[in-house]
Amino acid sequence: MIERLLILSFLVYPFDGFMLFSISGYGVKIIDVVLLLLYVFFVIELITDKKKIVINNNIVLHFIILLIVSSILSGFYPLLSGNAEAILQYFKTLVHFIFVYFVVFVFYAHNFSENFWDKLIRILLIYSIFINIFGIYQLFARLYNLPLAWLPINNVSMVYRGMFDMSDITQISIQFMNLYRATSIFTEPSYYAIFLSSILIFQIVPYIRKQEPFIKNRCVNILILVLTIIALLATFSITAILCVLAIFLGLMIFEYRNFAKKFLVIVITSLIILIITDLIIKYYTETSPIELFYTRIEGIFKTIEGSDRQITGESFKYRTEIIKTGFEIWQKSPITGCGLGNFYLNQNKNINFAHDILGNALSEMGLIGTIAILGIFFSIFYFLIKLYKNQYFIELTDSESRLLGVFLFIMIQTTTVNFFSSSFLIYANLWLYVGIALYLINKISNSLFSNNIHLCFYSENISQFIKFIKNNTGI
Repeated sequence: MIERLLILSFLVYPFDGFMLFSISGYGVKIIDVVLLLLYVFFVIELITDKKKIVINNNIVLHFIILLIVSSILSGFYPLLSGNAEAILQYFKTLVHFIFVYFVVFVFYAHNFSENFWDKLIRILLIYSIFINIFGIYQLFARLYNLPLAWLPINNVSMVYRGMFDMSDITQISIQFMNLYRATSIFTEPSYYAIFLSSILIFQIVPYIRKQEPFIKNRCVNILILVLTIIALLATFSITAILCVLAIFLGLMIFEYRNFAKKFLVIVITSLIILIITDLIIKYYTETSPIELFYTRIEGIFKTIEGSDRQITGESFKYRTEIIKTGFEIWQKSPITGCGLGNFYLNQNKNINFAHDILGNALSEMGLIGTIAILGIFFSIFYFLIKLYKNQYFIELTDSESRLLGVFLFIMIQTTTVNFFSSSFLIYANLWLYVGIALYLINKISNSLFSNNIHLCFYSENISQFIKFIKNNTGI
């Protein structure tokens, strides 16, 4: 059941814009319900299973714990300020953060079946077909005002601290002449682009490393790849470009020989798909996504040089202002920060959230939280790279070797997104993907090193009580 719920978590996290009901201004989403069920079954497993949990006592674990400590300590500033709104916001965000963050301990503790990870990634690849077909459909649905062109967002958490009325909120997609950016089931294009870059990694990395693909059917693989590249172009997202560049740079560093041999094949295939897609979109909308990309990137460089000319809807200058604001907020409480969720209460520029995880941690959790975040990412990279380079000297199954390769690049993508585009500190999708990296590090380290912590939460009385309930209810 835990594995099924974990798969379901990966499938439903994109539906962040849609809530089931609200509690004190927070929109409870499908992912929240799924995680709650996951935790219930996880706790039941802990106290009814006599097996010991083995956790490698390494530096990654220390930073994981430090982040929890820093999130709690960040409450000092709002508590000492006496501001009732700030205190309430801190406690609401703290509870939510710990709730989504707890999933990493499921990855640490649960004994996953041997083929689970292959199954998860295969499901995500197939899932992407339907997501991308709908995303491409929306391009034309918005042009011709067809059904489901826009998905109405009902999550009250998306109202940006009361700046908008709930009835005004739909998916975020700026119009460029007759072209709207693709969003599919996601709330905005960049969020969609992050998902697409993950799908790209699941396909390209095994190909480059000469490993068996997750899906053996060649036609299905080609369909997924074509739809993914088309959708990446349709998002018209700088985040998409950053992710693709980061993935290619990572391949050049860690798989130079294999990548060099297949570089032309990947580039030529991608260019053919992109050019054909661009011509089709331009034919129907009279707007070229490739030309728009060029104009947008040119505008960013001109902004850096001091020019005010930039494409309509460009957020580069706004994001730069957010970074400066985050640094100003940090100076109010350098050690523990201004409190989780309190970014918007400590400035007067109508900026509601930090847009990068470093600025988020620095402003809301101070130096302690920043050290924890940097420590988590750097230590994960340290172990993944070390294991990646020495994998032929470690006893790994083909499945584990493939997963290790894929998740080195997933972490490259995750780092790129969170440090340069968006902060997903209190979102489940970040910790779901980080959790798999932690699982890999912990599992391999357990067999290589002796500094392991052995835990057992088995309770005879509670176990008997749960068995009694099962026998009498048929659950």
